Amino acid sequence: MSTPRSDVDAAVAGLQARWGAAAPRVVGALALAHEPLSNEAPEVQPRYEPRPDDDRVIHTGFAALDAILGPGGLPKSASVAIRGDGSSGRTTLSLRVVAEAQAQGSVVAWLDLSQSFDPVEAVARGVRLEWLVVITPVSLDEGLSIAGSLLAGRSVDLLVLDLPGGRLARTDRPAKVADRLHRLAALARRAEILLLILDGPGLAGGLATAIDESTGIRLELARRAWVRLGRDVVGQHTEARVAHNRHGPPGRTATLRILYADGGERDACLTHDDLLNDQALMAPIHVPPHEAPDRKTDHHATPAPLSPASASPPGPGPTLRALPDRPARTGRPAVGSGPGHRRRPDGPSHGRPAGHAAAERPPARS
Repeated sequence: MSTPRSDVDAAVAGLQARWGAAAPRVVGALALAHEPLSNEAPEVQPRYEPRPDDDRVIHTGFAALDAILGPGGLPKSASVAIRGDGSSGRTTLSLRVVAEAQAQGSVVAWLDLSQSFDPVEAVARGVRLEWLVVITPVSLDEGLSIAGSLLAGRSVDLLVLDLPGGRLARTDRPAKVADRLHRLAALARRAEILLLILDGPGLAGGLATAIDESTGIRLELARRAWVRLGRDVVGQHTEARVAHNRHGPPGRTATLRILYADGGERDACLTHDDLLNDQALMAPIHVPPHEAPDRKTDHHATPAPLSPASASPPGPGPTLRALPDRPARTGRPAVGSGPGHRRRPDGPSHGRPAGHAAAERPPARS
């Protein structure tokens, strides 16, 4: 049985023979992320404990997500779309899937069409860079052609297709790109290779529809809460929803806890749950219960509303302003046929007696 190292070298050699030495690269060989020196002998393969369902699925690295997918993970012959914005955790989830696949001895290729692959983040998520082939094509057409060659030749066990989002939406050939995505998904199914498509925001309608039609599982991610260590934000809670699933029941949701590891001294605190504080992004408005006002001390208390649910959030009260005297509207007649007895221009007013005390008060004596 060949080792993952030799399998990766064979995959890279096959790509370089056709596309040249500039397209594929093994990140670990370029030393983009340094690892600490150790006196122990280097491992020849990743440490991994066999599981009874390893021959059918690749785990996501999140037990809650594996539980709602049906088979207990991502089927190796499936095409999966992960949809979410830039802060939803889709890259973290993809890196965890890559780490799990490497732990099973799989050869993984990452097609970096978005040119956003971060080797430091990959190492923090458990990815072995020396067993990962990162492909940085010059153009979108070249990248899709390389992906087709990998799938047709069965050179890899997992292929991650990181689409460029907005740049892909501005292409002048969306129909052609959509057709090629359909072909890639069909090749992956026939070769029983797990195809992972990172679907970013801003895709054209035809491209998004093509991804939905060609994939068997679609996961939609959205950030719901922060994880804080004191005042620092050290993680987030992401809601993962199975929007489409041909291998199990759709519509299920799971909450993924993602912690940000930066390689510093703070990372030691991330393992202590008692130090972390989960804070919701949009906390519900808390309406305190209304108590009966004390009539002896509070004579101007606002009466409690009929229902606490109808209480409005605190805010500025209505603004009062004086309106100047103006004649009545011409389109609406006044009440009564003529001027009322209080508005007659002649005669004493019946509202108050003639010679009112306030009007006829004698001057004060000096």
